[in-house]
Amino acid sequence: MWPIKNISKIVLATILAFSTISYFLLSTDSASAATTENATVNTKDSDLTVRKGPGTNYKKMGSLKKGKSVTVYSKTKSGWSEIRYNDNKAYVSTKYLLFSPVKITKKKYKNISDLSYPQVSGLKNNKAQDKINQTFTNHAKKAYKSYLKGQQKDKEDYEYKTIYKVKYNQDGKLSILLYDYIYEGGAHGMAVVTSYNFKVSSGKQVKIADILTSKQKYTKVQNYAYKYMSKHDEFYVKKQSDVPVNKNSQFYYTKDGIYLIFQEYDVAPYSAGNPSVKIPSSIYK
Repeated sequence: MWPIKNISKIVLATILAFSTISYFLLSTDSASAATTENATVNTKDSDLTVRKGPGTNYKKMGSLKKGKSVTVYSKTKSGWSEIRYNDNKAYVSTKYLLFSPVKITKKKYKNISDLSYPQVSGLKNNKAQDKINQTFTNHAKKAYKSYLKGQQKDKEDYEYKTIYKVKYNQDGKLSILLYDYIYEGGAHGMAVVTSYNFKVSSGKQVKIADILTSKQKYTKVQNYAYKYMSKHDEFYVKKQSDVPVNKNSQFYYTKDGIYLIFQEYDVAPYSAGNPSVKIPSSIYK
């Protein structure tokens, strides 16, 4: 018989590993379609109804307010768009959506299913489009090198994957997160998130330093994030300096500000994944 303490450790390791796999599979589902489009709800007087299937005869799941951003995974000939609502597949009427001109297509580097990355199309400025696509291709090239290292080791328990999530695609701005996941045995692997933010018109990549242009702004954002985290149990920060906000911080755009996104273990336990905190633009402008 194994001691109870050892059994507890095994159970905990299994739970953590399952959580990692579930989290990563859910993330992969966000980029599973070959081509996705971003749109905003464009209703007049009422909210947009969300249904379980492509038709008014399907059960209502909820509603979306005007201006809400959604990712569209496919469109039916009958005039419905497939989206995600509370992490579940859902449908809304296509005629009430205003689509972004930037389309996102899923690619597989060297046709390897574990190495997915985005490419954009539909931009008026071809040079800007090429610049953005080259940035994502460069990321995929680096990921491929790490992938090969694992193949060369010939380790049965080695795994390397890349996935992406489109977080914002409107108002001339584009934010996409790329996750590099590596597993080398043990209870769980690790996922590192890299944010890519662009001005669509020029293809210029925007870094956090382009937004937080002074030490004072960094401090204000750090203080705001700390106050938020101190009120939520999933974070384990004890003081403001425990919140890493610096030139290497990852972020993505939202309608009225940005979201800071943190690496695993930065501010919360492993089970929290890559937590994010919304920072209103009023805090740093």
